[in-house]
Amino acid sequence: MVWVIDSTLRDGEQAPGVAFSKKEKLRLASMLDDVGIDEIEAGIPAMGEDIIDTVRDIVRLRPTTRVLVWSRAIGKDIEMARRSEAEAIHIAFPVSDIQLATMKKEWHWVIDTIPVMIEQARRSFNYVSIGIQDASRCLNNRLAESIGVAVRAKANRVRIADTVGILTPLSAAEVITGIKTLYPLLDIDFHAHNDLGMATANCMTAWQSGASSVSVTVNGLGERAGNASLEEFLMAVSLHSGIEKYNLKGLFSLCRYVSKISGRPIPPGKAICGEMVFSHESGIHADGTLKNLLAFQPFDGKNVGRESFQNVFGTHSGAGALKYFLEQRNIFASEDEIILLKKKIHQLSLEERRNISPMEILSTYDKMFFLRT
Repeated sequence: MVWVIDSTLRDGEQAPGVAFSKKEKLRLASMLDDVGIDEIEAGIPAMGEDIIDTVRDIVRLRPTTRVLVWSRAIGKDIEMARRSEAEAIHIAFPVSDIQLATMKKEWHWVIDTIPVMIEQARRSFNYVSIGIQDASRCLNNRLAESIGVAVRAKANRVRIADTVGILTPLSAAEVITGIKTLYPLLDIDFHAHNDLGMATANCMTAWQSGASSVSVTVNGLGERAGNASLEEFLMAVSLHSGIEKYNLKGLFSLCRYVSKISGRPIPPGKAICGEMVFSHESGIHADGTLKNLLAFQPFDGKNVGRESFQNVFGTHSGAGALKYFLEQRNIFASEDEIILLKKKIHQLSLEERRNISPMEILSTYDKMFFLRT
């Protein structure tokens, strides 16, 4: 199985220029719950009373998902987190030399402080997650040592964070399998950033290598190049493992909502939620899709709450798709008419440098063969 943690309300909102209102956060939490996300990382209580109140209101929605809050390894932060009424807490520890130096900490501080923070958190939270921050730039012996301390102190889960997004699928697999060899019963959460464009692939590989949980965000929203995309990971898991516990039909509306409230447009070719990812223009692809919609796409778009597919018309369109388009409108053109119309559409698309709309196709057909105005 897999446990999916959505961090859009925490890591996603840390993206430059992004700020959600309380109303938007509550709706987003409800939408994530409707999709069946296992856990929501709802915010950082140490940021102030507004965050505490918002997390508390999310908890009082009584979602089926677990609600978790994020904390630095500071006692007063954990105390503020307690007031949020969240069930779970995640406490992050920097472990790489560069981050420790930036935060003016020594390695012994990590080892000495992990048990103290876990003990304090245990008094207020049912579930305690420890974050190994910047794990991908930490020496292997230190990585193993810090995880061992967390395990012995009874942390429920350890998060391995590729904080600056430098891992590849192979190196991510190596990290996770190495940890599982040392601690086979450990619940590992893998948290990926997308600086090299491999965050979702790294999450998938980490899960396949033994990580039981993954941290993702809707649309991959997050700092710098963002995080692993929730919608991409869920569909990959669905296709490759047959896991069916998530309401995938809610993904498209979820992605569009996050795009709206974040002010971050979705690129047309963005996997799962991009406007054009179920569109076909090439003659071979369009004709094949009419015969079997899976001929040139991996799944039916209805699976994620959108159109099954759509054929669009431009410089690569073929006669088969054009013939089908007309017949769906009770227009039965001759073979010669189809060929002439196809050439005209190619010409118009090249001139306009865009696809030709259905109304434009019908108008062009009328002008060419019926001289209608």
